[in-house]
Amino acid sequence: MNTPARAGRRTLAARSPSRIGAADLPADLGREQVALALEASSALWRGFETMRAVQQRAVHESSQRHQAAARQLGRTANASELMIIPFTLLQQDLQGASRCWQDLAAAALETQTEMIECALAHAVEADQAIEAVAAVAHLQAVPGVTAPLAPDAPAKRRRRARARR
Repeated sequence: MNTPARAGRRTLAARSPSRIGAADLPADLGREQVALALEASSALWRGFETMRAVQQRAVHESSQRHQAAARQLGRTANASELMIIPFTLLQQDLQGASRCWQDLAAAALETQTEMIECALAHAVEADQAIEAVAAVAHLQAVPGVTAPLAPDAPAKRRRRARARR
């Protein structure tokens, strides 16, 4: 699942030549969130494709084993072989199922790892976080504007909503 798109992934901040200004911060954070969601969903769909391929391979192998066992049963006249064939088939089916579950778990782990890498690639760096705090502080300084990230903003919104009723 290591694709060129995955290897070339960089955050929007890393791609832009200039630093993010306080006015552009909400737009860039929005773009970062959408980019993160799209990259994570893409990783999830690739993981689903891998899991489907694992399941399809396991079903194909099982089908081949059962066809071979059916042909072998049709040619066998020995009573002892009539008992050995189904038990051998059962043993092979259990081994195949175990291998399938191991491969599915490995594919799920790889998908999870890739999704975590997406999140880490879009993590806000320290200087961007400082700029975000500064932008919120500037918003709080403007009269009549409630900063969206202010600690008491949800309480103020609830009081306003109650007052309008």
